[in-house]
Amino acid sequence: MTQDRSAPETPDSRAIILATLGVVLAAFCWGLAAIFAKGAFERGVPPERMAEARIAVAGIPLLAYLLLARRDLIRPPAATLPAIGLFGVALVAVNWSYYTAIDRLAVGVAISLQYTAPVLVLLLVALVAHRLPSGVVWLAGALTLAGAVLVSGAYRGVASLDGLGVAAGISSAIWFAGYLLSAEAAGRRGAHPATVLTVGFAVAAVLWGALLPWWDWPVETLADPEIVLRVLGVGIVGTLIPFLLAVSAVRIISAAVAGIAATTEPVFASALAWLLLGQELEPLQLVGGGLVVAGVVLAQLQRRDPPDTVPVEVTP
Repeated sequence: MTQDRSAPETPDSRAIILATLGVVLAAFCWGLAAIFAKGAFERGVPPERMAEARIAVAGIPLLAYLLLARRDLIRPPAATLPAIGLFGVALVAVNWSYYTAIDRLAVGVAISLQYTAPVLVLLLVALVAHRLPSGVVWLAGALTLAGAVLVSGAYRGVASLDGLGVAAGISSAIWFAGYLLSAEAAGRRGAHPATVLTVGFAVAAVLWGALLPWWDWPVETLADPEIVLRVLGVGIVGTLIPFLLAVSAVRIISAAVAGIAATTEPVFASALAWLLLGQELEPLQLVGGGLVVAGVVLAQLQRRDPPDTVPVEVTP
């Protein structure tokens, strides 16, 4: 079997809905990973080391599977290498900048800044690709962004803003948009989702090793079986599974719609914190969750072809 190097065919409505639900499921996994990671942080694993470990835990079994069963998918088409390389860089940058943001800002503010990414994707599509996103998609993006602010409680942390923290939060949004767009570009050029992830994880692992040498990883913390389970949970449930879902989805739906669907992550994170950690949910958080759901549903009114956009007439 050879790797599919052709662009994906125009999807039907059922495929679009399934792809969007795949991103929503990925967002649930990311929200669950936040619960796993929180416990590991409390037991002595630094956040940046968890971000580094998740790449290894997710990448090693995926690479092993390809070596054993799908060697044809290891080598990506040459035309996809720049996009996949950018994807790997974005994986490192989005985690580094996000963890810097949550270290210097209220967590809700950091989350809300990161989830401006869908709006940034819409702006980039309009400015770079000369495609003007439709009003419905803009409205969906606005609803999910407002919902993320309410769900995360960002309005409570505005008074204590830190300049570097805000810059890091904005950077995390830019890199979040970058990995959505780069994954979409790689898929359009014929790279299989498993190939994108394998090579992207390899690039990320090399970058993490340069920034934080692997031999300095705090392996002594793994003497605690609970930390082992939490690291594995973040790597498999919070990284490998959701990224496979998300990268597969952007072959069918646009990066903008995928970003809107991913905004359900803070909704799931808040709900899971309520269920598993006993944290209370405020009325405004429930309203925010409703806005996010409304935005995701509204985004489904758009098909990928035409790609949730209308052409922009560019005059010479």
